[in-house]
Amino acid sequence: MSSFIDRLFTHRASKINQSPSDTDPVKNFFDYLIGQGTPGARLKLIESKLENFEFPEDQYLAEICVASFYLDLEYYLLHHDSRYISTEQKLRQEIKLNFPSIANSDAFAPLYVSGKNQEVLLAQFFLIILLKKFKDEDPELTNTISWLNALTKAFKAPVSDDIVKQINTFRRIKDDALRINQEFGALFGQDFVDSAFSGTKEEFLSFYEKIPAVVSINDIIPQLFTSLLHESPQKNFFNTPLEPTEAAEEKVDSANAPKTTHVDVLENLLDGYILFDAQGTIKDCNTLSTNIFGLSKKELIGSSIYALLPQDVTSAFKSDISSLHQNKLPKLLGNRKEVDLKNKKGNIEPYEISFSNNYSEPVETFSIFIRDITQRNDTLRAKASAERAAEAKSTFLSNMSHEIRTPLNVILGLSELLIKNGLDDKKLLEKNLEGISFSAKNLLSIVDDILDFSKIEAGKLSLQALDFNLKEVLSNLTSTFEIKAREKGLQLITTIDERIPDIIVGDQYRLNQIITNLIGNAIKFTKQGKITLELQLIEETTDKVTINFIVTDTGIGIPKNQLPHIFKSFYQVDEPEHAKINGTGLGLSITHELINLQGGSLFVESEPGKGSSFHFKLNYKKSTRQKIQKFEQHADTENQSLKGLRVLVAEDNKMNQFYIRQLLYGLNVEADIAENGEEAVAIYTNNKTNYDLILMDMHMPVMNGLDAIALIRKSEKNLLKKVPIVACSADVFPEARKNAIKAGIDFYLTKPLKEEALKEVLYWLVSEDTETNKPIPKKGQDDSTPKNEPTSVDIQNLFEIFDNDKDFVISLLEVFITETPEDLNSLRNCVEREYYPRASTLAHKMKSSFMNLGMTQPGHHLQKIEAYITKPDKVTDAKAHLKAFENLYNKALLDVNLQLIKLKEG
Repeated sequence: MSSFIDRLFTHRASKINQSPSDTDPVKNFFDYLIGQGTPGARLKLIESKLENFEFPEDQYLAEICVASFYLDLEYYLLHHDSRYISTEQKLRQEIKLNFPSIANSDAFAPLYVSGKNQEVLLAQFFLIILLKKFKDEDPELTNTISWLNALTKAFKAPVSDDIVKQINTFRRIKDDALRINQEFGALFGQDFVDSAFSGTKEEFLSFYEKIPAVVSINDIIPQLFTSLLHESPQKNFFNTPLEPTEAAEEKVDSANAPKTTHVDVLENLLDGYILFDAQGTIKDCNTLSTNIFGLSKKELIGSSIYALLPQDVTSAFKSDISSLHQNKLPKLLGNRKEVDLKNKKGNIEPYEISFSNNYSEPVETFSIFIRDITQRNDTLRAKASAERAAEAKSTFLSNMSHEIRTPLNVILGLSELLIKNGLDDKKLLEKNLEGISFSAKNLLSIVDDILDFSKIEAGKLSLQALDFNLKEVLSNLTSTFEIKAREKGLQLITTIDERIPDIIVGDQYRLNQIITNLIGNAIKFTKQGKITLELQLIEETTDKVTINFIVTDTGIGIPKNQLPHIFKSFYQVDEPEHAKINGTGLGLSITHELINLQGGSLFVESEPGKGSSFHFKLNYKKSTRQKIQKFEQHADTENQSLKGLRVLVAEDNKMNQFYIRQLLYGLNVEADIAENGEEAVAIYTNNKTNYDLILMDMHMPVMNGLDAIALIRKSEKNLLKKVPIVACSADVFPEARKNAIKAGIDFYLTKPLKEEALKEVLYWLVSEDTETNKPIPKKGQDDSTPKNEPTSVDIQNLFEIFDNDKDFVISLLEVFITETPEDLNSLRNCVEREYYPRASTLAHKMKSSFMNLGMTQPGHHLQKIEAYITKPDKVTDAKAHLKAFENLYNKALLDVNLQLIKLKEG
């Protein structure tokens, strides 16, 4: 069975098979890539840059610019276009096939290798570009030609698979770079060559910034030295004059400087250097110091050193100078100190400074050496971060080891007792099974907490803004907890301010999670008394309300000294009473973060032995809706028999096979087992007509589920009806779900697989192929559809399915708006021309589009059209359903448009 979501990710064949013209290969190349993308702001920006960009006349530079723009478009398609399906490798092979003249250029060569080989090619290509610029400086220079020939030959040579050879090659490139720097420094002047290295590096990094390996060229750049005082003015690589350098300024009169100052030595220092007298007047400096402060030598010499340093450093050094001959221990002289220095532009950077007394005569002078320690600080921060991460990892593993092993110990222990003692004692058997079930649910709760925590830490947890009935949500929630409270002899009291609106706009699921955690904890840590949930209206405007939520208990309380720490991850109160109660230490941390994400803060007040009170405020928008309709699913299909259905189960785990086979057997469904994806493909392709459904595990040996689904869908391309495929995976992250949808699934079920979820799919399958006892609409009758089926988009369900991925839901709705009008027009034409088999296929596809968005009423009509249109005695009924569907379609399309506008504005 194909679905609307399948179509979302399906490329039109005409688009893929376009054959580019040879008149302007670069334009056709970019037109082709842009044509693969979904129109949007990001793509429009790249397109605009291309339109306004003038490619250099130099062929080599033009090829690099083409490669750079390609990398931008590739990144957009793979990372920002939710409808584009491909991989980096496939896309690059595709352009190599369609545009060989472009893809085979030297600029694209690094894109077709990986690992150390990519670093090698990038480094070689960098030196080739550099040498071409030297060649432009002097075309007849033999040194340039010989170097270019050698490097071009190495660049064109086949890459090696031997990592040792790759490392040795990279080492040789580094040696070549040093030799080029020295050799051409003697020819053109060291200053020009150093600038050439530096400038070309910056250009090269910007061209290939989308390739992480490009930073490896930093490793081959030799330590650059400056001799600006001795060389001619610099030249730009594109033959445009540069701004005058500091070295080009008028020479500074250094008559007052000590005769021991050697300009050559000072200029080649790796530190900034400043010479000044006892009054702080600067007498001399090197070029690096002018770069540090963003001032020229002319501006520095004669000014005060104290104006460049922080106040505390200035005071300490003045103190050292005044007590220089008093045998006092100096504060700064002869020592090093880390400081933040501000340049002329106001930028602040970390430096290490050291002061020394030059003991010069007749004028006493001092020197300051300034070293940039940004890289060192970055290293230290990285080290500290790594140490914190290691400590957090250790804490995490320690906590999780205890929490996971506790329920596992019960599950394994009781399972062994059952195996050992048999099943004769029915009461003991029931008790043991209840213990196993309870512990398994606890284990699942722990895993859910870990997954939520991981999403928060990764910044991937998003919020939705949907209309929901606040009072109804809290009523359903507290009614569940009342049972647990009564079991412990506790009262659970809920009080809601009557001024709070029934329907508000916000994230119902996350509020439910917050209240669940707080009330759950309250019940857990309370032995007697009561738990209260109170909602107070704090503020109300024309469009929003501020609500204060308070959860209070009469439990054991929290010591005052531990209150600041309870919202930390994995933290558990270190008290004997608390130690008796298990937990992951994640519940309050997750709750705290969920409230923060919604713009609120969680506070706690507690007293040991008397109880605790947690409270937080959240802002919600007022809803324009007066009430929220409740739609009940039809239960009539559940009375139908599933006997005769045959399911192919692709699962490599023996215990999972055993469980699923028993589950299906209990529902009178036949099951065949495939041990891996490859076996599943072989079984299905040889017996396509035998299976009504495929249950596909995602992670299997030999061939995984995604590849298997892709092959099955490929084998069905000429079939009118495709087999429904249900993905079964323990991976609950949205990326896994999206990848499965792109591969061609119809449903995604998470493990542990629940019987109710599987039954829902199977009963849906039965309803696809059988007619229910619902009344058939008479011709022209518009109100013959079930009144309790929705015609509007179920946005909340879409957000739950796609883990609150707003961009993905927007893409889904945009495709619906684009494609369903065309499908409806085709459906009308097929019915009018009596192309009934094609009409049935179109109705089937459209039905998936509407059902996936939760619009079951239009979907019901399409289901009837699909079933009736190919039966001669039912064609009239099918046409009546088509008319009823058309009457609903405009309303449905309007609703999707309105929801789309609302999502984009929100």
